[in-house]
Amino acid sequence: MAEPATLTPSRDSRDNLVAITKAVGDRLRANILRALKEDSFGVLELCQIFATPQPALSHHLKVLHQAGLVTRRREGNSIFYRRSVDPEDQLRTALFVACDDLELEDAMNKRLREVHEQRRLRSEEFFATFADKFRDKQALISDAHVYAPTVMDLIRRYDIDTTTALDIGPGDGELLHLLAETFTQVVGIDSSKAMLQRTTRRVQSLNNVLLLEKEFTALPRLRKYQCVVAAMVVHHMAAPQLFFHQAYRIIKTGGLLVVVELCRHNHTWAEEACGDLWLGFEPSELTDWAVHAGFDTGEPQYLAQKNGFRIQIHGFVPRNP
Repeated sequence: MAEPATLTPSRDSRDNLVAITKAVGDRLRANILRALKEDSFGVLELCQIFATPQPALSHHLKVLHQAGLVTRRREGNSIFYRRSVDPEDQLRTALFVACDDLELEDAMNKRLREVHEQRRLRSEEFFATFADKFRDKQALISDAHVYAPTVMDLIRRYDIDTTTALDIGPGDGELLHLLAETFTQVVGIDSSKAMLQRTTRRVQSLNNVLLLEKEFTALPRLRKYQCVVAAMVVHHMAAPQLFFHQAYRIIKTGGLLVVVELCRHNHTWAEEACGDLWLGFEPSELTDWAVHAGFDTGEPQYLAQKNGFRIQIHGFVPRNP
């Protein structure tokens, strides 16, 4: 869980104002807050983005943390920072809005994209290497047959139109099979050719399934799908927060986004064994990102798994654009 901000509501509001405005009153710190708008970054990643030595950057992050503008959490051996979220705090909200109007320099944006690309390549290299062992590695945490019935029950409960569905990272195709029984047309996408070959072997007899080798963020921004399912894939994504924005752009009005994810955990071995970029998520993280992207949230469901893991299943409905 992210560490709480240092400032507390009991601090005098004047001291609060001075501390926050002082923290933002530095060009680099303002740029850091801008970079954290829709993503979280580790210290070394921020050093790369801003071409700043670690001691200097750590000092600036400490100032922002003490002012309650960022929170931090541990991911394995790294500390990641994200902006503090509190819709009731009008002062911080106003400062974030002001920071969001800033434009990062082209060189900073280029290095930020390079960080995302490095994350993406780490994930793709894992699946290219271990595609044939995917089922065994996934079984260390959870098998698809454990959560697939709950996913389908959730879809039926929302009573959406059953024309088109998209399954992101379909793996061995178990959930894709069930979606094909419900929806007229189902598309499965994966950026890993090796993984997609495994999916093909499982669903090649289904006439209403189309498989595409494609990065999710590269899909055209067209409201094409009634249902989008992301089962155990967001923790493999380079920028989880941006996932929700892309999902909002491709789901039809009245549609549904289903997210199956791990709850936050400390099993660092999952990074190497299963290629996880993130050690799960707090439910509030997923719902905050979804709301910010334009979704309404429902009540999540939870499933206990082997080795102490816990799965959360969410249904998100896009608000009218």
